[in-house]
Amino acid sequence: MAHTIRPVEETTVSLDEARLRRLIEVGRSLVVESDPEAVITDALEAARELTGARYAALGVLDTRRAELEQFLTRGIDTKLRDEIGHPPHGGGVLGLLIEEPEPLILDDVSLHPRSQGFPSGHPPMKSFLGVPVKIRGEAWGNLYLTEKDTGPFDDTDIQSVVILAEWVAIAIDNARSAAAERVRLTIEAAEQERGRWARELHDETLQNLAGLRVLLSGTRRRTAMSPVSPILDQAIDGIDETIVELRRLIADLRPAALDELGVEAALSSLVERLSGTGVEIDLFVDLRSADAEADPRSADAVADPGSAITAAGRYEPLLEDTVYRLVQESLNNAIRHGHAVRAIVEVVEEDGEIRIRVTDDGSGFDPSQAGGGFGLLGMRERVNLTGGHFDVRSGEEGTTITAALPARRS
Repeated sequence: MAHTIRPVEETTVSLDEARLRRLIEVGRSLVVESDPEAVITDALEAARELTGARYAALGVLDTRRAELEQFLTRGIDTKLRDEIGHPPHGGGVLGLLIEEPEPLILDDVSLHPRSQGFPSGHPPMKSFLGVPVKIRGEAWGNLYLTEKDTGPFDDTDIQSVVILAEWVAIAIDNARSAAAERVRLTIEAAEQERGRWARELHDETLQNLAGLRVLLSGTRRRTAMSPVSPILDQAIDGIDETIVELRRLIADLRPAALDELGVEAALSSLVERLSGTGVEIDLFVDLRSADAEADPRSADAVADPGSAITAAGRYEPLLEDTVYRLVQESLNNAIRHGHAVRAIVEVVEEDGEIRIRVTDDGSGFDPSQAGGGFGLLGMRERVNLTGGHFDVRSGEEGTTITAALPARRS
C-alpha cells in the first residue's frame, strides 16, 4: 500500500493505559508552558516517544497558510541539519497536508505521487505520519513523524498524535495569548512614553525656543546697525531650523491629530510632512463603514470626509495606533532605506476590516533577511495583536506592505 489517508473522525481505536497516562502528563506540562519554542520542543520529543519515530518535525504555516514559514526538527543533529541545507517550504507530500489538513499515513513516502525526493545528505526515510495542528479551528501547522522503529505507523499512532496535536494547539494558543499581552503592555507603555515626551517637548522646549527667538528678534531690531546684528541673524536662523526639526520630532513621537481628530487626520498630516522631503505620496483614505453611510446622520460626512470618523465613531485606540504606525513605518522605510521617489497609501474600511496597502518604487529588500532597521517585526507584532493579518512583498521594483485589521469601534 503506497499511502493511506484517514480522517480524524474515522480513527476510533482505544489507547492503552500507559499511552493515555503519558498523553495526560504531556498535556499538563504543555498547557502551563509560556514559551512557544519550548512547547514545540517538548511536543516533538513526546511524539517520538509515543510512536517510536526516529525523526519528528513541526512545520508552522505562513499567514497565508500556503507554505511553511518555520520547520523545527528533533532527531537530526546540527551537523546533519547543516548538510541538508535549507528547510522545506511545504512542497511535495508536505504540501498535501497543507492542502488537505487531515492525518496522513505513508508506508513509504518515496512511493507517493507527490514525493519530490530528498536533498543530498538527507537521511533515508520511509514510514511517515502527518497530523495537522489547528488553533481555534484554523490550520496553524503540521506535525510530521518518520522512520518508526517497529515498522509502519498505525491507527494507535494516529490517535496519539491527534491528541498531542490538540494539546499543542491549546498550549500554543495560551503561549501566544500570554506573549500578546506582554506585547500589548509594551506597546501601550511605549505610546504613553512617546506622548509624554511629545507633550514635554511641545510645552517646555518648543516654547522656550520660541521665547528665545522673540528675545533675539527684539534685540536685533534695537541693534540693526551694530556689528553683532549678523550674528543675531545667524542665531535666529538656527533657532528657526531647530523649531522646524523639533516640530517634526514631536509629530513623529505622537501626533496630536491622532488623539484629537483620529487616524485619518493624522495620516494626512504625516503624508504632508513626508512629502516635504521630495517624495511624491498619494493618499487615499475611506474609513466610512457601510452602516455609517446608511445612517442619515452621516450625511455631513459625505460632504466633509474629515467628519466621517466622528459620524461613524472612533476606532479602538489600539487600532488607530496600529494603522498610523504601520503607514508611518512603511513610508519611513521606503524613503530612508529604499530611496523611493513615489509611494501610494490606501486605507479603507471594507467588509468589517480596515485594509491597509502601502506601495513604493524603492530598491526593495529581502524580507527574510531584513534587520531591525526595517521595523518589520514591530509592525507584524502590532498587527497580530489586533487579530489582523500582515504581509510583505519586496523586490527590485519596490515594496508592497498590506494588512487587514478588524474594524472595531470604541
